[in-house]
Amino acid sequence: MKKIDASYLKKKINQLNKKIHRAERQGDQNKIWWRKMKLEKLKERLIKIQYQY
Repeated sequence: MKKIDASYLKKKINQLNKKIHRAERQGDQNKIWWRKMKLEKLKERLIKIQYQY
């Protein structure tokens, strides 16, 4: 099982941001919506991990 730490979550957030911007250029609203939902969950997990330490 992968160790999910702050650096891993930051990497995933950056990758997701790239995908969101690409979908915005392509005009795919459905992908944008789903990816923004996932982005919010990742940000919440990152904040939770950062405040644990």
